[in-house]
Amino acid sequence: MAAKSDFSFREYKKHGFFSFVPSPSDSRNRELWCLKQGESGINCVCRVLEVSRKEIKTKEGVEKVVLNGIIADHSAKIPFVSLEERAQLVMDKVVQIENAYVRRWKGLATLYIGKNARVSEIDKDIDFPSWTELIKPKKRTIGEIVLCEGAFDVILEGDVVSTSQSGKGDRRKMVLDDGTGAVFLELREREKGEGILFGTPVEARGNVVSAGRSGYVLIAEKVKAKGEEFMIEEMKNFLPRYT
Repeated sequence: MAAKSDFSFREYKKHGFFSFVPSPSDSRNRELWCLKQGESGINCVCRVLEVSRKEIKTKEGVEKVVLNGIIADHSAKIPFVSLEERAQLVMDKVVQIENAYVRRWKGLATLYIGKNARVSEIDKDIDFPSWTELIKPKKRTIGEIVLCEGAFDVILEGDVVSTSQSGKGDRRKMVLDDGTGAVFLELREREKGEGILFGTPVEARGNVVSAGRSGYVLIAEKVKAKGEEFMIEEMKNFLPRYT
């Protein structure tokens, strides 16, 4: 993935052509890779990967339908919540969303589609990545993710530079460093990390969530140590930095 530190944004055009726009404040389409808590007036083009319907009751006792799920473009996946039922939000449909806003839910940036937002289905002939392509996690650097205040369903590669056991005894928390930054790496199940020690190069998949002043945590659903031959070469480069 190309470096994005200049915070340029791209707009989807019909048939998949792009034009660069200098700022997210001009109300054009945003990519999903770096949406942050508190941003509003978000316009984007995306494919609906998952959607579910839930009936809730408001504080006033009014029953209403809320939709939630996952949307994606070529740059990232992100959770969404629609505060009302919308016929356009159907799995595998490409849609234009206008005037949405971002709030953090369970540590993750989430796109909220409120009553003042607009959702419309995009023409079928647009050249847009398929559902099969977009459902795959993106490989990202830690530095980029920290800059963007978290990420949903990503792959990180790096070296374990610290390990500790939680008081509950069912989780291990480590520090993962990829040279661009560091995050805590939390394994949901203890047995998944039994072979991962200090200095182990790993590949992990999960959500990077905000932990407040503690920084960011990659809550790993999947983690694996890299191959032995690769590990030996990595250790040669790794150990001088931390010993």
